[in-house]
Amino acid sequence: MAPSRNIGGNRHYHGGIAASLCGLSKGMRMRVTVVRPGDLGPSEASLWATFQQFSPTTPNPFLSLTFARVVGRSRPGARVAVVETDRQIEAFLPFELVGRRMGMPIGYPMNDLQGFVGRGTPIDARHVIRQAGLRGWRFVAAPAEQSALVPHHYAGTLARVPVIDLAGGYQPYSGSRKKASTKRIAEKRRALERRLGTLSLTWSSPCPQKHLQQLIDWKTAKYGGARQLFSDPAARAILDELTAESGDDCRGLLSVLSAGERTVALFFGLIAHGGLSSWFPAYDRELSRYSPGRMMWQPLAEEAACRGITRLDLGYGQDQYKFGLANASYLVAGGAVWANRCEQAVRSVYRRLHGRAAGLSGGAESERGEMAQLAKTAW
Repeated sequence: MAPSRNIGGNRHYHGGIAASLCGLSKGMRMRVTVVRPGDLGPSEASLWATFQQFSPTTPNPFLSLTFARVVGRSRPGARVAVVETDRQIEAFLPFELVGRRMGMPIGYPMNDLQGFVGRGTPIDARHVIRQAGLRGWRFVAAPAEQSALVPHHYAGTLARVPVIDLAGGYQPYSGSRKKASTKRIAEKRRALERRLGTLSLTWSSPCPQKHLQQLIDWKTAKYGGARQLFSDPAARAILDELTAESGDDCRGLLSVLSAGERTVALFFGLIAHGGLSSWFPAYDRELSRYSPGRMMWQPLAEEAACRGITRLDLGYGQDQYKFGLANASYLVAGGAVWANRCEQAVRSVYRRLHGRAAGLSGGAESERGEMAQLAKTAW
């Protein structure tokens, strides 16, 4: 273990450290120090939380230090690049190491938002990646507003993330929804209640382990990707720990929608800074004719608003039903930052030859495929 050192005049922390200096702008020097998430101390944690408030999109649980630390306790490749100028911390970049000095989003593919968490100082992303000792760092959905990453976006990956804005309360949101859509859900709700009993939402599951296993079973029965994800013990460990987490910047919420005595839908999300981010929603496929998955959103949004939550982030993905629910959105983009300009040029040619830039379906969905391959080959 490396000796402790003082970062930006803040508290000491320990860990396997790689630190380098490079130019940021004329008269300034940038230092990049790579540590494990758990090696950051209280002062760095406080600064990280403060940085998250500097942008409308960064108070997100996937960009929190708590999320990075939880991942770090289950995945040994979890790291944070600490960016400093003149002994002052300017930004943090959480990432995860894979083969051949490649970086990917921390917790991938369980991370819905990636990027820098900083005070807004201009940063050269290529310098950061190079001085962190990486060949490159890929991202699937980074806030489009992050100017440091704009030069590294892949063409065609710009996409909107749908959001339910509850800042004015639930009633104004509900009144803005299309009558035809709400009428159809209401009809299905009445039909489901006639069959099974009154519909009710339990905000926080009294039996989280039981309901989490049910959610995983539903997900893995429907999606091959979910089967692969949850075959990894680390993925389940991350969910288990976040279910019990109580931090302000990231804590798990497992909600249960029931009809009579039967569980018909489950929602696992993350709460942070007055917002709720959808993570793993699931429903009983035997009841799919009633659309219990879609039925869940109305009582969930209503209860969230009652509890002071002002924003329900529906998560990256271009599912049409999400945009039917949303009344707001923000932009994200996928791409990669390569330390070597020549390697970036070669990869750009490679992407063009394979038609990935011109033929992307759903923006960064192609990036997800590339990232999955990267995790195996680090190409």
